[in-house]
Amino acid sequence: MNSLLLPAIYLGGCVTAMSIFSHFYRKFTGLKQIDPWFPENEAKEEYITLLNCETSVPEHHLRASLLRRAMEGVRRLVQVQQEKPALQQLMRMGSVGDDLWTEFTVAEQEIMNELQAIATEANTYKEGWGQTIFSTAAQMLEHEKQKNLQKEMVQLRATEEKKRLAQEKREQQDRQQQQERDAERRQKEMEKAQQDLLKMEENEKKQKTKGKK
Repeated sequence: MNSLLLPAIYLGGCVTAMSIFSHFYRKFTGLKQIDPWFPENEAKEEYITLLNCETSVPEHHLRASLLRRAMEGVRRLVQVQQEKPALQQLMRMGSVGDDLWTEFTVAEQEIMNELQAIATEANTYKEGWGQTIFSTAAQMLEHEKQKNLQKEMVQLRATEEKKRLAQEKREQQDRQQQQERDAERRQKEMEKAQQDLLKMEENEKKQKTKGKK
């Protein structure tokens, strides 16, 4: 009896010690602030708000909100996939610290958890939707990207047209000012020529008058 009691007490003490250590370790590491890689996920918060709304929200609104949440999840996943190789290279070169890599891996795991949560939610509306919602979200993101590119092109053309018209206006003003300067110069040259002619005529009259004397 005593031979079994001592190991049990020892084992219980070890478990207690490990529990205390684990508690304080989590408490200590939790004090370290990890800066979020992404800003607050507004699409996610919007969906949760609609889902927990006191008044009944039509299902098509919830489905549309979940699709917007999926679009944001895909957008963040693409960004992480694009940034990861460069960040890994910087880590190998020692150009970035462990804190930045920790922030990145936390963000990557959060994204994967978010995508899983979205897929689970999608299946509650329609069986199998969780397998297709992300392809739909990716298509909508591409459409949104093309729409933004077209909008940027329109704005760029409008800006270029505005610059062209402004340049033409400046050139027209410059030509008009040059024409006015040329006209003013010619007028002064004509006035000077007339004055010179009058002086010549006066000099000729004076010379004729002296000759007669």
